[in-house]
Amino acid sequence: MFTEKTSLIIPTRNRTKNIQALLQQLKSLRLKFLEIIIVDSSDNDQKRLLKIICKNYNIKLINSYPSTSHQRNLGIKNKRKHSKFTMFLDDDLIFYKNSFFEMNKFIKNNNNILAYSFNHFSKFNLNFIERFKVSKISRFFHLYSNKPGIVMRSGWHTKIVNLKKNTYVEWVPTAAVIFKSKFINNKRFDESFGEYSYLEDLDFSLNLKKNNNDFKFAIVSKAKFLHPNNLNRINFQFGVIEIINRFKIVKKYNLNKHYFFYISLVKTFISFLYIFTVNFNYFFKFTGNIFGIIKSIGNIIIDEKKNY
Repeated sequence: MFTEKTSLIIPTRNRTKNIQALLQQLKSLRLKFLEIIIVDSSDNDQKRLLKIICKNYNIKLINSYPSTSHQRNLGIKNKRKHSKFTMFLDDDLIFYKNSFFEMNKFIKNNNNILAYSFNHFSKFNLNFIERFKVSKISRFFHLYSNKPGIVMRSGWHTKIVNLKKNTYVEWVPTAAVIFKSKFINNKRFDESFGEYSYLEDLDFSLNLKKNNNDFKFAIVSKAKFLHPNNLNRINFQFGVIEIINRFKIVKKYNLNKHYFFYISLVKTFISFLYIFTVNFNYFFKFTGNIFGIIKSIGNIIIDEKKNY
């Protein structure tokens, strides 16, 4: 099993029950890892409980301040350098019984892969907006794509969920992903994406592919997991960082700024429609989007003044 050559890194914060359930699940599947590292940014009462859990499971525990990117970086820094694989895992996932078996089978038969991702299985229903995003009209105006795991010229990327066949993609989420260690031992996640680290996985993927074009990212369809605690992010703060962090990627990888603002305005308008059709709390995300667009335009003006 590939896990025996794998350093497993799990960032967490104030989720002791989730961590315990996850570790119990891995144990019930009889999985053996080369090492398991938990990087914790919990409050003091949770830290004490987690310390006991890690001692019982013989797990390396590292303390950190809250930042998913920083926590992942600490994991990379402190893992065994000779591990063949490095796996990142969210602390609240549920795997299907055969998921690791299917992943192991795929890894054995596919060597030219940079990263192998488990398949997020979600029982959500496509509403009008989601249907519009994958429609011919949306594709014609370069708003979105009906292909999973695509990074568009605007910097916006398409979802990876409920895949029915193994798929090569342009980015991989870090919820449940396995990298070949030799590609990431000297790499780090960009910590400027903030405490929540939104889009850290997209940035990390683009950075890796930039220097390793001959290798692929793969989603293994039969290696499924559930993410029951996946949050519906509709607050003001997320509305801001959704735009700001995306624009950072557009500048960093020299993507199309005009398309970025074009799509951002459309997405902001969609948030506005959600106020009346889904949940009034989308008002806060909408106003956050507006603030993020204004701030991004301000950054362009500042950059142009500096260059002038």
